[in-house]
Amino acid sequence: MAEAGIGQPGSIPGHEFAGTIGALGPDVRNWRVGQPVAVNPLAGCGSCEFCTREMPILCRSRPNLGLNAPGGFAEQVVAHQSQLFAIPEGMAVELGSRTEPLAVGLRAIAEAQPSPGDNALVFGVGPIGLCVILGLRASDAGSIVAVGRSSAGRRAAAAAVGADVVLDSRQTDVAQYVRDAGLVISQAYECSGGHQALMACQYALRAGGTIVGVALGGTVDLDLHTFVGRGQRLVSACAYGDRDFRRALELIASGVVDVRPLISERVPLCAAPDAFVRLRQPGELVSVLVQPGLRAANPD
Repeated sequence: MAEAGIGQPGSIPGHEFAGTIGALGPDVRNWRVGQPVAVNPLAGCGSCEFCTREMPILCRSRPNLGLNAPGGFAEQVVAHQSQLFAIPEGMAVELGSRTEPLAVGLRAIAEAQPSPGDNALVFGVGPIGLCVILGLRASDAGSIVAVGRSSAGRRAAAAAVGADVVLDSRQTDVAQYVRDAGLVISQAYECSGGHQALMACQYALRAGGTIVGVALGGTVDLDLHTFVGRGQRLVSACAYGDRDFRRALELIASGVVDVRPLISERVPLCAAPDAFVRLRQPGELVSVLVQPGLRAANPD
C-alpha cells in the first residue's frame, strides 16, 4: 500500500524533528539505543543526479519523512541510518529539531553566494525567514533588513535573532526605506509567498543583486523591465542537502546560532491539532514544539 502524502487522510506530518534512538535494525552500524539524534527527513539515495547536486528532496529512490512518508508527529518514527546526525553531548535534544529549518536558511544563503559584509533583505519573518536571518548573522552579513506582516511576535523575534531593522510592509515602502537609509542591498530572500513580494525585493535590490526564492507561494508578480534592465539574478533554494544539514547542526551545537527564540511553546502530541489552529493567527507565537513524551495539562 502506498503511503498517504502530506495533507491526505491517514498521513503523519512532521519533517522538523529530533529524538533518541529507540531500536536498531539488523544492519545498522555505529549507532546505539538511547543516542540523541537530529533527523534529516530527506532520504535521498546519495548517488543519483539530484543527490549529487545536494537536492535529495527530488530523489525518487526513498520517501521523505513527513512529506510522503510518516513523519515526526508520532511517538515513534522509522528513519534510515543515513538520515541520522548525532547530537553532541551537552546540546538539548529539542534544539536538534531546529536543525532542519536552519538548513533551509543556510541553503538559501549558499544559493545567493554573498560576500562577507553584504547587506541583506529578508522578506517574510516566519520560521524560515527567521532561520535565514540566523544564517546571515552567522555568515558575517552586513546590515540585515527584515520585512514582515504576519505578527508582532515574529517581528520581535526577527530583531532578537539578528535583524538590524524590522519593517512592516503595510506601513513602510521597503525600497523607499532602503534609499533613504543609504543602504545597498546585494541579496534578498523571499520567504513570505506573497504575490507582490518578489517585486518589493526587486525594487530594494541593487543592480546586479540576487533574489533567492525560498517560499512555496503561488503565482507571483515580477517586473521584467527592472529584472532585465538592472541585471538582477533570481534563483531558488530547494530545501537542502546533507552538507547544509550538518553545518546547521554544528552551528547550533557550538552556540554560534541560538535557535531558542524560535520556540514559543512546548505542547504534548495530543495538543498538536490545537497548536496548528492557533498558528493560523500566530499573535505572539513564533513556532510550537510538539513533544510526544510531554504530559497533557490536567484540566482540573
